[in-house]
Amino acid sequence: MAPRSFARVSDLLPSVLRDLGLQKRFSERRVVEQWAGVVGPELARRTRALRCESGTLTVHVDHGAWMQELHFIEKKLLAKMQAACPDVALKQIRFTARDVD
Repeated sequence: MAPRSFARVSDLLPSVLRDLGLQKRFSERRVVEQWAGVVGPELARRTRALRCESGTLTVHVDHGAWMQELHFIEKKLLAKMQAACPDVALKQIRFTARDVD
């Protein structure tokens, strides 16, 4: 009997996700998870990334005044998110003052 060869799950996961058609969804979920680390603790306290679909990251903002403030720095935040998650074609950030599921 030939010896078995083992592979690490982390080495297999990308190809399995791609074969199942889930790589895009997995990458978009990673964008959501990266939000707080990319924008820093002050903005992370006032915002929460909800989802990323079709190049749009939807972010809940806890107050309308902060939403206006974030619109002024949206391009900067978008560039930081694009740099943190280059495998996702992130095109815009949509800020909302209500939870959107």
